[in-house]
Amino acid sequence: MTLAEVLALDVLRRADPQVLVGAELLDRPVRWVHTSELAEAAYLLRGGEMLLTTGLGITGRGAVGEAAYVAALAARGVAALALELGWTFPEPPRALVDACAEHGLPLLVLREVVPFVEITEQVQTTILERATGTARSGRDVRQVLTDALLDGAGPQELTIVLSDLVSAPVVVTTAEGALVAAAGGGPDGSGWRGRPVARRDVVLLDRLWGHVAVLPPARADDPLVPAACGYGAEALGLALLRSAAGADLDVRRRQLVDDLTERRWRAPGELVARARVLGLPFTADGRYAALVITDLPAAEPDAVVRAVAGALAPGTALVADVGEDVVAVLRTSAVTAAASAVLRAVDALGPPSARVVAGTVVGRLEDVDRSIARARAAQALTSDGDRVVSAAGMTARLLLAGVSDEPLARQLVQEEIGRLLDYDAAHGSELVRTLRVYLAQASSKVQTAQALRLRRQTLYGRLQRIEELIGDISTPHRHTALVLAIALDESAG
Repeated sequence: MTLAEVLALDVLRRADPQVLVGAELLDRPVRWVHTSELAEAAYLLRGGEMLLTTGLGITGRGAVGEAAYVAALAARGVAALALELGWTFPEPPRALVDACAEHGLPLLVLREVVPFVEITEQVQTTILERATGTARSGRDVRQVLTDALLDGAGPQELTIVLSDLVSAPVVVTTAEGALVAAAGGGPDGSGWRGRPVARRDVVLLDRLWGHVAVLPPARADDPLVPAACGYGAEALGLALLRSAAGADLDVRRRQLVDDLTERRWRAPGELVARARVLGLPFTADGRYAALVITDLPAAEPDAVVRAVAGALAPGTALVADVGEDVVAVLRTSAVTAAASAVLRAVDALGPPSARVVAGTVVGRLEDVDRSIARARAAQALTSDGDRVVSAAGMTARLLLAGVSDEPLARQLVQEEIGRLLDYDAAHGSELVRTLRVYLAQASSKVQTAQALRLRRQTLYGRLQRIEELIGDISTPHRHTALVLAIALDESAG
């Protein structure tokens, strides 16, 4: 109870109480009521009590004794001193009043005589009834949340339950501050801002996962609020643990990747909320890209998923096995560097066989399907020798793939590199590959030799044979025609 609530009780009103000191402190909690006429009463108390006295124990002690009496009570943490007038003091001693003001101890004077036993009985009974009611409310809150968990409630559903219990907005955030779930704030979310009146940590597997907070107009002195917040944090931890147990987390990740690929969502905010429930602080806007890891080693898909996730910065990637591949949606613009790191991690699982295809970077989470589609298209065009491929560098090949079977395309291939293709088929040579690398290296013989790991004399011999078969390859217009012809041939398989 607060001191104001104690003063409002009928038994106190009959005593005609007057607040001489501490009118601004009436919200101070009163844990218990005690009566004593001893000058050393402070040593019998534990703090939080309202002390009832007639002042008999401090009569004749003078101003110094009265000040020491008040100082001891204040040091003990007494909630208030109530002095009944008439028996010992007709009016409160000046030194007593001044000492209470100095130490911030509320001083009440009771001008009518009411037996102290009646005051203590009513106050103690009220305090005990409230404590029982608070415990009962706490048990009710826990039961409601337990029922919701048994019904399969997740973070968003539990947040709605909590908001209904406290009749105030409730928000759940990750440890980094990203909003995961919210309820009770109105359709525009305006009620989800403000200083929390209660806040508890949500712990998952002994690690801080995030926080649950109850916002105004809830009141911190409402016993239901801390109970709901505390039990709510426990329930959220259990819901998250249930998601993380067994295959449920894998299912949620895979479903989110599938829904991103097929654009199965109602609003971008839904994607963000689902990612955050999985512990990923994604936002609607950002730099996102997809990686498709294919030709996986002979390892369990779960092991590949863990290896891929471990190669990327924590909280930046959604990773799931999809069919025979593993797909990663990551928040980064350095997608090629991420692809190389992923390949190294997957290679550590077994004989190197995997290929990683990086999709294009998009500016919104809702557009990740475009990055996945580009990666899949580039995957179909990559050769076995290319282990890290960027779809952004294959734009021309992706465009040409749709026309590679057209008669004009086949004619261009035959006219430009047909004789090289025939020669390679007859002699088992690599003249077409040599020409492709040479053109890709801007016709630099030094860089081409390094890329192909050939001695310069060997490269010079190949280039000479190429020119003997198809003519000059150094002119600008011929360079473009040869690049197109090689790309069309590779697109056609």
